[in-house]
Amino acid sequence: MSDSETQSLPDNDLLPAGDNIPRLGERLLQQGLLTQQQVVYAMQKQSVENSRLGTLLLKHGLVREYDVAKGLAEQRQIPFVPREHFPKPDAEILALFKREFCLQHAFLPIRRDGAALEILIGNNDDHAVAALIMRRTGLECRFLQGEFTQVQQYIRSIYYFTQNPIKTVLEREVTKLADDVDRARSPEQFLTYLLTSAVHERATDVHLVPSASSLHLFFRIDGVLRPMMGLPSALSRLVTYIKIRADMDISEQRRPQDGSFHTMILDQPYAVRVSILFVEDGERVVLRLLPEMSEQVGLERLGYFPEDVTRLEKLFAKPSGLILVTGPTGSGKSTSMYAALQAHTLLETNVLTVEDPIEYRIPGVAQTEVNRRAGYDFSNALRFFLRHDPDVILIGEIRDAETALAAVEAAATGHLVLSTLHVSNVFGVVPRLRPMGLDAQMIADNLIGVVSQRLIRQNCSYCSVDDELSAAEQAWLADESDKAPIHARHGVGCEACGFSGYMGRLPVYEILEINQMLADAIAENASRESVRTLAAENGYQSMLEQAKWRVRHGQSTLAEIARVLGESVEDSAEEAASQVRRARAVKVAEEVAS
Repeated sequence: MSDSETQSLPDNDLLPAGDNIPRLGERLLQQGLLTQQQVVYAMQKQSVENSRLGTLLLKHGLVREYDVAKGLAEQRQIPFVPREHFPKPDAEILALFKREFCLQHAFLPIRRDGAALEILIGNNDDHAVAALIMRRTGLECRFLQGEFTQVQQYIRSIYYFTQNPIKTVLEREVTKLADDVDRARSPEQFLTYLLTSAVHERATDVHLVPSASSLHLFFRIDGVLRPMMGLPSALSRLVTYIKIRADMDISEQRRPQDGSFHTMILDQPYAVRVSILFVEDGERVVLRLLPEMSEQVGLERLGYFPEDVTRLEKLFAKPSGLILVTGPTGSGKSTSMYAALQAHTLLETNVLTVEDPIEYRIPGVAQTEVNRRAGYDFSNALRFFLRHDPDVILIGEIRDAETALAAVEAAATGHLVLSTLHVSNVFGVVPRLRPMGLDAQMIADNLIGVVSQRLIRQNCSYCSVDDELSAAEQAWLADESDKAPIHARHGVGCEACGFSGYMGRLPVYEILEINQMLADAIAENASRESVRTLAAENGYQSMLEQAKWRVRHGQSTLAEIARVLGESVEDSAEEAASQVRRARAVKVAEEVAS
């Protein structure tokens, strides 16, 4: 993607405008989204890179595209639409313009409303686009503002799938490959269509599962595997082709293999991580799709509550200490850690990372990747980092005692150290670190915060309807501190959400800030229950209570709480009954003893 195509702003956007109307850059300065120092830095870069000033601000992460687009919408006095709410265009209106023309001028026609066309616009002058459309159609424009790169990607996606209905092209390729008994046809085109379909469906992983007489294709969408289509056994050669692309040994079919390759999907670069496992019926393949150009967003856009965003930004802005983000694989730990990292002014902060692999490219951050063959892993990376005068060190994961000790020592010498740990909740961190050789005092002196999170699916905004809850369910969801009436909803399923009833995910999380009382309790080897009691006295809220809030306010469902957290009304009722039985047994024992 070229800078001029999607990430440029007019050169004079950083100059004050006349007539008391601030330019976009001036607005960003006024809103505190840009500092004068950052403008000076960008102008210095401009003198050697010969790029437009606005382009450099975006390229080097000095401003977020989301903030720029939103500010532009306010300046133009038109609605701002985030990517998840882009409207679907009418086919007959779409046919009025060619794909290349829309990409060149950064707009997408949506629908006609009387004498006006509704237009989704990206990074272009709205007056120029309005003049173009008036000359072509004789219609006026009503604009919606979107994020620049998101609008460009949406244009590509809409036109591609209008011209290439994915189900049709996949079935056509399957037929061609199945009929090709001489195996003269390469599966390359089928793999291209397959990965394009996965991106279109918002899948993070593609699974190819063999059986005795066929293959089955699954996509992991919003954290859940969804069956997509069955494939004839003749397509087993697709596995061989994937192994070739991922630089694997095609003759090896008995042991697991890992590899990767890079590809373009809808003109966007992706890294595809490949894992192959030999099972009874053949080779099982999992492809993880990692976009190489993904805009970083803040915690609030990820779904964190505003009051918690403030807490976390203060926590992550501390000069030193160890902060851990915990949760299972796929719970969004790295995404949240990078979002919180933006509490720092990266232009003034030396941030070094060691990751396995690098999943998000962050402008202004020195990112390195684990290379075990070369002897570069999490633990020995820290030894090199300390020679580079870092302010913040990010370690992809603490897996062993050596890495844990190095992380704590780095925190003790005045650095802010961020990492992830696989434990189920915030109170499992200390018991997990102790067997790694860290004593209680060392943990208490350096651990300053823990965030544990999961991702639950969000109700589809297009098809969700009110939910009727039983009296037991309402009682279980009720919270005295939340006076709003319970307004539970669920998605009935529609084309937009793949008939799942859900679209997108939201975090449910718990935050433990280590104050002096908690640090003293940790140093004294207090029990987990004692630490939990102290945390509750200091405003701790459990993940479950937050998940219940999301259900009460129609954002998710009871079924999602049960699926992700393993908690349900029935389990709670059973636990309450068990407590009653235990209390009765104790009472009987006391009476017998007396």
